[in-house]
Amino acid sequence: MTSPPRDIQTILNERLSIIQAIAAANSENLRLNQIAGGMMILDQKDEVEGTDGDARREDRAANDTALTRCTAGIEKLEAKLAVLDRELEAATERKK
Repeated sequence: MTSPPRDIQTILNERLSIIQAIAAANSENLRLNQIAGGMMILDQKDEVEGTDGDARREDRAANDTALTRCTAGIEKLEAKLAVLDRELEAATERKK
């Protein structure tokens, strides 16, 4: 037994919520990319100065892991949004 189709307003409310979550995740992704970029600059500085940048290895690994997790989260949210968009399209077709 399938549940009855949801109304357009309910779908739009959920869609808005997912879009907000995507925006927050994109902000976090940008922050993590900026950290990675900063570490790359420090690595270049270390290379020029001939110093050892191994002190940042753990931080870099943690940031890379967080960035991978964040990107995967964004992809999941975008997939949910795609499903909602198809549901919204079907709901608007029913209203015609």
